[in-house]
Amino acid sequence: MVQPNQRIYSAYFITPPVYEKWKQPLKSLESRLKTEINFNFHDQCFEITGRSQQACDETMLKIVKRMLPELHTEIDENMMTGTYEDLEIIARTPLPSQQRATQSTTTNSPVVGRPPELDKVKEKKKRQSSEPYYYNETESEDSDYHEDEYEETFTFAKNVHNPMEILTVPSVGGSKPIDYLTVIGQETDTECSYENRQVKIIGSDEDCVKEALQRFKNLQTIYKRRKRPTTTVACVHLPQDAEFAIYFCPIDRYARKDYVNILTYKHAPYFVLLPVFKDKTGVFGKPKDRIDIPNLSHATWIPAQEKRAPTPQHFQQTELSLDERMKMVSFKNKFNAPQAGTAPDQRPLWGEKQFVHIPSAQTPPLQRNTPPPQTHPPARKTPEEDFPALPSAPRKVPPPKTSNRRVMRVVSQKSGCDSVKGLSQLEMLRQYNLHNMMTNLGQGLENVHGYKGNIKLSAYLGKILWTSLNQEQQKKIWKYQQLNDILMKEGGVKPMFNGLVTEDVGTIAKFRELFPSPNGKHAYFEIHANARNQPVLPYKPVVLYMNQHAVNFTKIVTGTHRVAEIDWVSLDRKYDFQMVLQTEDLTRMDVKPYSTFLKKISISPHCRQITYENVPDFLEVTDIYLKDTTRHRLHFPFVVEITRVEKLPLIPQRSLGYNINKILGDTGRGKVWYTIEIFYSAHDQLFKSNLDLPVGKFASWTVEDVLGRQDDLTGPLVEFVRCLLLIIERAETVVSKENGDN
Repeated sequence: MVQPNQRIYSAYFITPPVYEKWKQPLKSLESRLKTEINFNFHDQCFEITGRSQQACDETMLKIVKRMLPELHTEIDENMMTGTYEDLEIIARTPLPSQQRATQSTTTNSPVVGRPPELDKVKEKKKRQSSEPYYYNETESEDSDYHEDEYEETFTFAKNVHNPMEILTVPSVGGSKPIDYLTVIGQETDTECSYENRQVKIIGSDEDCVKEALQRFKNLQTIYKRRKRPTTTVACVHLPQDAEFAIYFCPIDRYARKDYVNILTYKHAPYFVLLPVFKDKTGVFGKPKDRIDIPNLSHATWIPAQEKRAPTPQHFQQTELSLDERMKMVSFKNKFNAPQAGTAPDQRPLWGEKQFVHIPSAQTPPLQRNTPPPQTHPPARKTPEEDFPALPSAPRKVPPPKTSNRRVMRVVSQKSGCDSVKGLSQLEMLRQYNLHNMMTNLGQGLENVHGYKGNIKLSAYLGKILWTSLNQEQQKKIWKYQQLNDILMKEGGVKPMFNGLVTEDVGTIAKFRELFPSPNGKHAYFEIHANARNQPVLPYKPVVLYMNQHAVNFTKIVTGTHRVAEIDWVSLDRKYDFQMVLQTEDLTRMDVKPYSTFLKKISISPHCRQITYENVPDFLEVTDIYLKDTTRHRLHFPFVVEITRVEKLPLIPQRSLGYNINKILGDTGRGKVWYTIEIFYSAHDQLFKSNLDLPVGKFASWTVEDVLGRQDDLTGPLVEFVRCLLLIIERAETVVSKENGDN
């Protein structure tokens, strides 16, 4: 391996007396930068050698910027004085050729020493393909140091299929590709080489070698953690201290569905989680906010002797209604069951008459001679037989099949026991939620500990909806301890956050009254597009943020990853919240196609309409949102942002024969909704350290700095949740008064 080196030639002729004046400063420079500086009087050049090329370059800059300018001041204007050796010194010094000739003629002693191997010097050894590649490698004729060398070897884990994905970062969005072997070698003053899934580290300082080894370990850990999917945990909160269960109510039967706004029905049908309480007899009753389908005008009890064959018009109405209701029938029931083939909405309802009956067209006509039998209403069913099934009621479990086996992974979680001696239901629920939140967010923060980029932890107000429920899951009443493990992980039930608070201007005005006067307002365009910087590459989604007052980008996000989500359901309340830990990948704004697209944008300063052109084959806009945000400061360190979001309709404009395909984002004509986001501002300073994080290093903050300890009731996470619950409780009162609810 060739040793790093540098050579510096000076215009000033340096003699031994001149060099003696600078010898002490050069020695101190050697010890500080761990290099060796020699001066060749024959070639009049400084020769610098060291362990790394970076150290040699820094030494060269010190000499060029400090020493040489002072020497060059002694050179006269005609470049005669100081640029060559004095005549007196030249006269006293014999020429090298004369000295060799004198010695050869006067001395007959044999030549002592080894003749130079000219052929070997001229020969250049080519590196074989099997040899390892060394970084920080330069050419030098000097021999290597004879110092103590420290060596470490890092071996990649077996589950890392391609280690080069860890060691190299390709060019993304116009940025230069990064080689971590070179970067870590320069920053730690070591030499790093890769061969056969191993990184070999060599250096003269033991601490530097160990630091480089730790950085490669951290790179592997960061690479594994970023591959993990989003982890979601649901928490259930009840303001009162009472024993309860949970029930999934269809959104159509939710009494407060007017407060739930949904932007997309892609994952319909949706359900809302409702609490179910026990009555005096210890049986779970009907949820308060669940409404039943109203009775039909003909759905009354009719004795058997008064039954008549229905008319064709009535048969058609009955058939149509049955066709709609039978969509909810479960065909897994046996045909001999008493309620087989009956739609769920026609079963006895909670708290209503149990003898509801609808005439059927298939009823056989009665014989006239038959005496009319005495018909009595059916016996009232017990709550255990009513819909839905209770968890305490025994169920018929089909015999297990020995051929079908299932492997389950047990996840460590807080115990779900019904009662603990000395703890109330409210306290047990609080501990259960805190444990789940600390575990999920703690793992998420560990995953982003070494992430270089934007990190954000915030909460949004809205409503948590539920999807992917089967018929059996809809009919049962569940314990809140079964929500995460049984329903979500095993049953496939998925929570979905609606992403907004309201679409009503009056409702959001009531929310603004809850907070102090805003201390900041800003509006910006959020442009969603598909972009690429080369025609051969696939399109990737990007989000461009642009101020509404000036045509310039504030940031460009190439990727957003949600690391952890907390879906908090406030039972008996109109609003829930979702806490999200997410990262943002940023890219340069001065590269194509973004710089080209920026030149094709124009904004009207009066009506805030935006006009743009797509960049053919490079950038295509999909959606544009205009966002007006007001910022409210609560008690430190909480900040609330209320944002008015408008999705602009994109209207193509006539080109008028100039082949200019302009598109207008028409402000004031799109769909509008409002969002509320709450921040814990003390986290901003902690997460800022990740923006300038060195390669292979973790941030200085810890999980306890962000969340606090689990046994600390005044920690950041506990205070954050308290602030969110306080906002939800105040909003419940304000919105209820506004709409006249009880």
